[in-house]
Amino acid sequence: MKHFAAAAFGFLLCACASYDGSSLRAGVSSDADVRSVMGAPGAEYTAADGTRRLVYPHGPLGTQTYVVSVGRDGRVSDVQQALKDETFMGINPGLSEEQILEMIGPPGEKMHFARSNTTAWDYRYVDGWGYPSVFSVTFDADGHVVSKVSRRLEKEGRR
Repeated sequence: MKHFAAAAFGFLLCACASYDGSSLRAGVSSDADVRSVMGAPGAEYTAADGTRRLVYPHGPLGTQTYVVSVGRDGRVSDVQQALKDETFMGINPGLSEEQILEMIGPPGEKMHFARSNTTAWDYRYVDGWGYPSVFSVTFDADGHVVSKVSRRLEKEGRR
């Protein structure tokens, strides 16, 4: 039984390592390494300079989305957890839907508001203080950011 528990624990550690791409090394790991470790990306975007961003959302109600940047040379340049306060601070009015998708990946939920002709994208995440939260970014009819807001999710009975 002890051997089984140790093997199961080892398997879980390996699974966690591949989940966040922590075994990938900037300048060393290749695009093929990324796909081997993390699987097929949920989305892939190519910037004008040829850099690719492989997006790994763990949702739809997951609180983590990993973005792996791969340079034109096919090597990893960066692996980041995108759903965090610091990233959200860089989202400003005027950015396009495509730019938001490249930054933080696809939303967990979308809602259209007919009266204002706007659409909100919601992302669940854990804020810098460890609280479950929702980040919401709102787009106008042309697909440009008009507002953003974060709110903590309170547990029932807590106020």
